Amino acid sequence: MLLNEAKWINNIIASHLNSFNGTAINLGSSSLDFIKYNQPYIENLVLKPISKNFKLINVDVKVDSNIQLVADFLTDSGQKTIKELHAKVFLVSNLLEHIPVALDGINQLKTLVESNSYIILTGPKSFPYHPDPIDNMFRPKLTEIYTLFEKDFEIIELDIVKNGTVFSSSLFGRSVKKTGKVLQSKGGLLKLIFKTTFLYKTIRNMFYPASAFCMLARKK
Repeated sequence: MLLNEAKWINNIIASHLNSFNGTAINLGSSSLDFIKYNQPYIENLVLKPISKNFKLINVDVKVDSNIQLVADFLTDSGQKTIKELHAKVFLVSNLLEHIPVALDGINQLKTLVESNSYIILTGPKSFPYHPDPIDNMFRPKLTEIYTLFEKDFEIIELDIVKNGTVFSSSLFGRSVKKTGKVLQSKGGLLKLIFKTTFLYKTIRNMFYPASAFCMLARKK
């Protein structure tokens, strides 16, 4: 999640969702280490604000101390388990590009979200290939998102959020202390400098424009 993407979600929570309560599901929430060290701004800008009004449940396919529910929303059993929570809000951020077929994920979301419930959907518009464990390169235009969702959802907000470059997004999103911990976990800066892939990605990311599509919609 880009820093400005998180700020967009923060504004959406404050302006559209602060009068509701119930359960909110963070679908594809990732690990505690990722939230704490890689993108720590997510906690302050997204998770804490949404937790003020909602019971937040982190859902992912992998087991982690950050995950309250292990379930795959692409499967019948996962759908059933998640539906039983009757969530008022679904936060689905940077997930559709990391499943085999993005359209399958969209169709599953349409059945997962109940009538009069909300979905905050974001993902990369301009961003390099980044497998986790795969990247299907889903980089839709706003017109594509609108067409895919307009039949089933009332689209309330739909934007492209820019964030400079991939490098600047990563750099300004972390404190010096947390950047140091990330480097330490990867073996230290000197070790990384001599890795060809690290140098290539660093140089590429310094110039690669970063942007995200962001949508708030209500299920009809």
